Amino acid sequence: MDFRFTDEQMARRKEFLEVCVELEKLKPAEFIGFESTYNYDSCWEYDRHCAKEFAKRGWLTLEWPPEYGGSGTMMDRVLFSEARGYHGIPGIDVFGVGMLAPTLLAAASEEIKKEFLPPIAAAEITWCELWSEPNAGSDLASLTATAVKKGDEYILNGQKTWTTGAHKADWGFGVFKSDPEARSHHNLSFLLFDMKTPGITVRPLPYMNGETIYNEVYFDDVHVPAKNIVGQENEGWAVVNTLAGFERSNIDQIMGMVRGLETLVAYCNETKRNGQPLAKDPLIRNRLAQTACDIEAARTLAYRVADLQNRHEMSLMDASSLKIFASDLGERLALLATDILGPYGQVKLSRWAPMNGYWEALYDECFVFTISMGTNEIQKNIIAWYGLGLPRMK
Repeated sequence: MDFRFTDEQMARRKEFLEVCVELEKLKPAEFIGFESTYNYDSCWEYDRHCAKEFAKRGWLTLEWPPEYGGSGTMMDRVLFSEARGYHGIPGIDVFGVGMLAPTLLAAASEEIKKEFLPPIAAAEITWCELWSEPNAGSDLASLTATAVKKGDEYILNGQKTWTTGAHKADWGFGVFKSDPEARSHHNLSFLLFDMKTPGITVRPLPYMNGETIYNEVYFDDVHVPAKNIVGQENEGWAVVNTLAGFERSNIDQIMGMVRGLETLVAYCNETKRNGQPLAKDPLIRNRLAQTACDIEAARTLAYRVADLQNRHEMSLMDASSLKIFASDLGERLALLATDILGPYGQVKLSRWAPMNGYWEALYDECFVFTISMGTNEIQKNIIAWYGLGLPRMK
């Protein structure tokens, strides 16, 4: 690929960065990473403010077809994600804007598009994704929650788990077994539903530090209009695969690492041990340099994936390779920072906390990206089976 940006792309990039710089000035002290959005009212309000700012500029609909209010290209989306990632700006509903909207554009009826796309574009409602179950996560096809059609409704029963932001979301989308007799992968339906529908119960799954991001969600005879199906009945697996293919560059996560490393280098230049800046310690210098090289490699891979996707040439293996590399790198960066910071790296929301406890939070959460969006073990299987053509174990 050609890594040079066009003049138009440079202008767009500058515009995205300028807006994000201004929004960063409004960031609450409690906002430390994406997941804090779900833990503090101030952070949730900040997220909604940013979303409205992006909506009025048309940035929630980048790469949508013009007939649905869209504009821009895939690279505009990537450059926008880059700016948000570097400055740590929320405001993009990863489930509604990032996953559901492009899925609706690709697979939903016109009736569904007209009903649900406008409020997503205007940042009027938020979404959660209900896929995983206690015994069905990476092997999603083995789920057991059911959607039984009765007249013009589906009746939902069962349990979902590890549902990010279910306690905040207005609406949810999920897959349910709609034909217990059909063969695997042809027995699921993809449905949309209001999270306030009677029969839906949300129970938090707090982290060991007391923060709540994930939830268990129970369905007890939940009535959902049959018209809220996306795609065809019993063909929800195809919709799931459609959803999984959108914007997979991870550039926002990687740019967050770029910014994080910059702050860590500044800390090492300013902090002395035994009369010398930490940055003069050869071991620390070498580890920082290696991490900088790894982050630059990840950034290059991210641009490559975005370019392949822009040209409709991205394979499953390309996205899986980057996901593994970036999530493993996030863990290594968090471990490096806490090694350098020592005991103070375990403190947050205190005058003793370096960088306002950013690294404490990142250390707590860094494992999440190796599990979410398909575990790294599953991603390695995808590379082996679909990329390298290796046989499956029997």
